[in-house]
Amino acid sequence: MTVVRENIFVNTTVRDRFLEGVRLLDQPNSGIRASDLRDFLQANNLPLGIRGIDQELSIYDIFVFWHLLAMSIQLSVGNAAHGGPIFLPWHRMYMIRLEEFLQQVLDEPEFGLPYWDWAADGHLPVRQQWRAELWTPDYLGEARGAVRSGPMGEIRVRLVQDARNGNLVSVTPRPLQRAAGLNPDVASLPRQPDVDAAQAQPLYDQPPWNRSVVGHRNILEGWINGPQLHNRVHVWVGGDMAPGTSPNDPVFFLNHCNVDRLWEQWMAHKGRNYEPKPNRGPSGHRLDDVMVAIIGQALTPQGVLDPAQWYAYDSLLIA
Repeated sequence: MTVVRENIFVNTTVRDRFLEGVRLLDQPNSGIRASDLRDFLQANNLPLGIRGIDQELSIYDIFVFWHLLAMSIQLSVGNAAHGGPIFLPWHRMYMIRLEEFLQQVLDEPEFGLPYWDWAADGHLPVRQQWRAELWTPDYLGEARGAVRSGPMGEIRVRLVQDARNGNLVSVTPRPLQRAAGLNPDVASLPRQPDVDAAQAQPLYDQPPWNRSVVGHRNILEGWINGPQLHNRVHVWVGGDMAPGTSPNDPVFFLNHCNVDRLWEQWMAHKGRNYEPKPNRGPSGHRLDDVMVAIIGQALTPQGVLDPAQWYAYDSLLIA
């Protein structure tokens, strides 16, 4: 069923259902324990460790685990989710699976993920950006410190990334943490001219396919003169949005839904062209390579180039 993804500020019903769905998915009733993740990693000889307390996890926690797992699988270019052509298709698959779980837990098959057009907030004065509407109790709660207000005040973080070795740590459940705009090197959000630079690129990607490439994917991911665009939003929000366990913060999905919208907007004007083609480019990033998945069917970039069977956006107009 094709659903419509809308701007979170346009439809308060979508906003409220998103927040409620995340709250429901964050309940630790999945039947999966931290020790089960340890056994899964060891049985499959995967390059990620886990330590800490043994506790029952939520479905939302499993999405956090999935993201860090993909980041831990290093390829000849980047990893299985970032730093190369796979960045946009992998996150598209990932969000489709979360959207499906939200539809189930809400019992609303027509529900579509909302997006946050962060470039609009990027035009606010710097001192106002972290005080914008998104960071109020009706939306995502506090932009700085512990998140205690509104529906997101009920979210609990159980899995974090160890800053020393990159592994997972299962911790005593705690509130979300944010540090929006406190990084002195990234005091503001991206602005529309930054978006326009990505949308103007004629190519999706090109050799050597890495963080140095000038192309739509790499500029949108945010490595050129970085952190920019996608990367800049992660660093600007900070706190739990900064490490590989960044999906702990639901703003992760609002950010990535907007990034996906910009990719879809680019394809609407430039064509559904993906580089590298079959039998070209680095392994793991090619058109027909199977992407890393632990929830739902594993898809290829080819399989997600056109998302029409799952969703559409409310607008793909270029300003």
